[in-house]
Amino acid sequence: MILKYIRIWLALTKPRVTSLVLVTALPGIYLGSEEVPSFSFLFYVLLGTFFMSSASFVFNQIIERDKDAEMERTKNRPLPKKEISVFSAALGGILLIILSFIVFYFYVNLLAFYCALFGFLTYVFLYTILLKPRTDQNIVIGGVAGCVGPLIGFAATTNSIPIAAWTLFTMIFLWTPAHFWSLAIFLNKDYGTANFPMMPVQKGIPKTTKAILLYSILYSASCVFFYFTTDKIGYFYLIPTSLLCLLMLYYSIQLVKTNSEIEARKFFFFSIFHLFLVNIFILADYTIHLKG
Repeated sequence: MILKYIRIWLALTKPRVTSLVLVTALPGIYLGSEEVPSFSFLFYVLLGTFFMSSASFVFNQIIERDKDAEMERTKNRPLPKKEISVFSAALGGILLIILSFIVFYFYVNLLAFYCALFGFLTYVFLYTILLKPRTDQNIVIGGVAGCVGPLIGFAATTNSIPIAAWTLFTMIFLWTPAHFWSLAIFLNKDYGTANFPMMPVQKGIPKTTKAILLYSILYSASCVFFYFTTDKIGYFYLIPTSLLCLLMLYYSIQLVKTNSEIEARKFFFFSIFHLFLVNIFILADYTIHLKG
């Protein structure tokens, strides 16, 4: 019974997706600090972020439970299968928000909490309720929700949101459409069945792949530009990140040429790998500068 309960809440909170939000918060925490942050402080910032991000996924699944039941990929989620009631899921989601507030209020600061709450509100209300059912540009605007990691990180350490934070925010903002549209290509039939107006469903795959290429170019440019926004990173970030960006452009060009689900799947998983590594390079370069 306990294992079943754990499985249900793991499915509702999507910890694997949340982990990427946590990774994007790390550069802000470190770059905003004058010295290496303590483990306890790092733990509390990530814990508060984890709670709020998890809450957003819970309410997303509550709102979309009927649509999820129609899609092959999501029909076995706890709410469509009625393994948990809407009331219980909502109660758990509210508890996660309260826990996030407690962690940020007592161990971090309120600005970091407001940044996390902004991410929650934009994901649940702007993206899930307002945009996703109505426009194929849903992920462009609604993608703001997934960009709050750097804002939380900088807010936690500096109690402000400097230009470097907004540059990292912009990087993720430009990364999101290309990443998500590649997913929508190989899940095209599923989204069509559920009547979600994703770009491949509304505009077709060829137009979607061209849009992916455009956003890949913009995202890559923002990754390079970030180097010029802070003096805490150097060539150890710039060179490997630039090479990774060239590889991402290669994958996006291949996708435009083939318009295939196989290439879309390759691009999707590489884009996750790319964003993860870019953030790791920031942290590694920061460490090198700190020791130097």
